[in-house]
Amino acid sequence: MQDYHQLKVWQRAMNYAVELYKFTAQLPSDERYNLTAQLRKAGVSVALNIAEGAGSATTAEFVHFLSYAYRSLKEIITGLELCARLYPSLPTQSLATLIDEGNQISRMLHSFMQRLSASGDRSRSTTTADQSAW
Repeated sequence: MQDYHQLKVWQRAMNYAVELYKFTAQLPSDERYNLTAQLRKAGVSVALNIAEGAGSATTAEFVHFLSYAYRSLKEIITGLELCARLYPSLPTQSLATLIDEGNQISRMLHSFMQRLSASGDRSRSTTTADQSAW
């Protein structure tokens, strides 16, 4: 079992969720149950899936949960791109920063998943040292 608190990708995902909440507070009130809720759910999902996956019994199961986090990031990025199109008055720098951070975290996750998958069926304990870099 991996202590997810030590994973840099989890730490960044947590910070990202906080920033996403701050950003979505700027969306129009009629988006409360649409884009705001969807972006927030997806943002929370990233860190939660990393944490849940870290408790997995096998590397394959961990990778499975990381893939959920990865897909949630793609959902967020698309939602932010939609926000830019629907609400051009939103701060473009905030949007660009969130999109860039989402892309960076998704690249980290993708690389982490590839590395874990390449480790094959080795026990989780043998891959723990490698995971602290992620």
